[in-house]
Amino acid sequence: MDSKTAAQTLMFANRLCKRERHLKKWARRTAVYAYRLYDRDIPEIPLCLDRYEDINGTVYLVLYLYERPYEKDKTEETLWLEAMQKTALKTLNVLPEHIFVKRRRRQKNRQTEAAQYAKQAENDVCIRIREGGLLFSVNLCSYVDTGLFFDHRILRDTVRTEAKNKSVLNLFCYTGSFSVYAAAGGASRVDSVDLSVPYLERARHNLALNGFTDTTRFKLIQSDVFGFLRRSAQVWDIIVLDPPTFSNSKKTDTVLDINRDWPLLVSLCLSRLNKGGILYFSTNSRSLTFDENALRSLHPHPFSVSDISEKTIPEDFRNKRIHRCWKIHRN
Repeated sequence: MDSKTAAQTLMFANRLCKRERHLKKWARRTAVYAYRLYDRDIPEIPLCLDRYEDINGTVYLVLYLYERPYEKDKTEETLWLEAMQKTALKTLNVLPEHIFVKRRRRQKNRQTEAAQYAKQAENDVCIRIREGGLLFSVNLCSYVDTGLFFDHRILRDTVRTEAKNKSVLNLFCYTGSFSVYAAAGGASRVDSVDLSVPYLERARHNLALNGFTDTTRFKLIQSDVFGFLRRSAQVWDIIVLDPPTFSNSKKTDTVLDINRDWPLLVSLCLSRLNKGGILYFSTNSRSLTFDENALRSLHPHPFSVSDISEKTIPEDFRNKRIHRCWKIHRN
């Protein structure tokens, strides 16, 4: 190990110790069992480290390496990453077989960006974790993401708080975490829409883990979101819209580019809201420009908008730009 890497492992270990001491107290107080422990805190150590504790108390780690643009030698990068991996295991006292290492790289075009989220490994490693008194199954190994986005923890709880006796629509539902929270909040019905059959099956599993098996009240709908909104004659009290930045599929002719398409998508959602209803629109895109006037030109009914981004970023995220979120109220 060269002197530069040795110095960085020491910095990484010290930072992990400090963050663990702080976040463990917060996690116990809030009953959070899966959280981000390190969030690219040190610029020259571009890693994210997520900690998962399963229902049996076993701790797992998922370590993400973000592209190091100055690193040309892949062998050196691999050795560096191995050193950081060993540091995390030793510092946090975790077994070597309980860490999963993944890479997030800048993509050269939209197609390769979408391909990054295809299955990465054949063998699934699934555990059950608790969040907010609810159970979720996460897959630590097979995909870039595990199936539960920590940065939306606060927004999920907001939806639960507001869902009592309300109808809820969860678009691009992924593995159904918002749907589970809405059901737990006493929603009169929850409709979950996604084009991916595997995602819908994982959403079904998460709902069932929490006892929500009534398929008339908790519907899972395979559909392109644009097509679903245009065809549907139903209206809802709460809509959750957390789309990918870019999505294309052989199952549909629609190509979603959220930076381009968000006004139309949000307008379609507003047309499916009951009067007095609320749309939560969130994006991870840093390039999206939210232009309220552009939205008003597409949607005839009065509405009000609040940027609630700051209120929805949880304690464990140093990166306060992880997402942006708007609460749009149909008047």
